[in-house]
Amino acid sequence: MEQGRHSMETEDSKLELGLHTISHGFNKEIEETVTKIIDGSLRSGKRVEFDGSVVVLGDVNSGAEIIAREHIIIMGVLRGLAHAGAKGNREAMIVANDIDAVQLRIADIVKEIEILTPEETEEEEETKKKKTKKKEKEESEEDEELDDFIKTRAYVKDGEIVLE
Repeated sequence: MEQGRHSMETEDSKLELGLHTISHGFNKEIEETVTKIIDGSLRSGKRVEFDGSVVVLGDVNSGAEIIAREHIIIMGVLRGLAHAGAKGNREAMIVANDIDAVQLRIADIVKEIEILTPEETEEEEETKKKKTKKKEKEESEEDEELDDFIKTRAYVKDGEIVLE
């Protein structure tokens, strides 16, 4: 690994990551990475850029941004903006306990995510309540369906961001 490649942003040199810096996307396996660990949640208005991977031990709230050259891992809920592979690497991924963001970015690919209305959210909650009243066999089948609602991983496949 190159010496000093993953240095933090300083006042003298501004780290340049993001969509505006990508001339083309590429695929390169990320075998090793330097990682910045953030202990705690990111609030609205907070922006983190790092020339490696970022791990957040908390939530990334709406209005907060994480931009990383490599992977982004969130040990909480992602509601803000996450841009992994911010130098163009489509092998980067975003992983969180729950992805509840309106937009994800990996390399030069952007995915807009549909937001549920309050009525749809209420219907989903009603469905969850009904599921708890059913037989054990039915519950296990429905738990698989419930898992489809909670997205925890985003990656690029065939030129599109996939959530699963």
